[in-house]
Amino acid sequence: MRPARSRVSRTGRTSLLGRVLGPLLLVLCGFLVVGEREYRFHEMAAAEWLISQVLGLRTMVLAAPEAPVLYAGGDDGFGRGIALTTGCSSALFIATLALLSGVLLLFSTRRPTRILLGFVLAAVLIGGTNLGRLMLIVAMQHRYGDEGFGWTHILFGSVLMMAAALVALLLFLYMITRTSTDDAEDDAL
Repeated sequence: MRPARSRVSRTGRTSLLGRVLGPLLLVLCGFLVVGEREYRFHEMAAAEWLISQVLGLRTMVLAAPEAPVLYAGGDDGFGRGIALTTGCSSALFIATLALLSGVLLLFSTRRPTRILLGFVLAAVLIGGTNLGRLMLIVAMQHRYGDEGFGWTHILFGSVLMMAAALVALLLFLYMITRTSTDDAEDDAL
């Protein structure tokens, strides 16, 4: 029999780790909202690198005033570019997860490591899916022109991001609500 650990939920207070990480995630949320344009430029740079490495296309990103524009093409030159606007970025999805995680860390009695792990996994899923969506849009545009762009951006890309957001939220909820054997043992005491 193990000695009983002090549980956060028994005292009704959040842990020290939660009181430290909570404000940090709230600040991250603020940075993602206020610095959303800067985030989009970094997101587009990551997409440019992936497209050149995975698809083997020549790429170029231009810093247009409203949004970064990615051009990709083969030896015959660049085709039409795609702009990464606010609605096409993963910044606000991740900002929402950071806000929820920060509030939970500050006011919940859940384990901070679970909340943080849930946030990280969900954020990686959202960010990775959006990079994959951008690669798919460029590949289809390169192969099928404007029609390929339209189908993958408007229809398939939107459905993909909605599905990824739902899966990320469910993963986040699973991570913060699941119980381990340690939790069950502590509750039995």
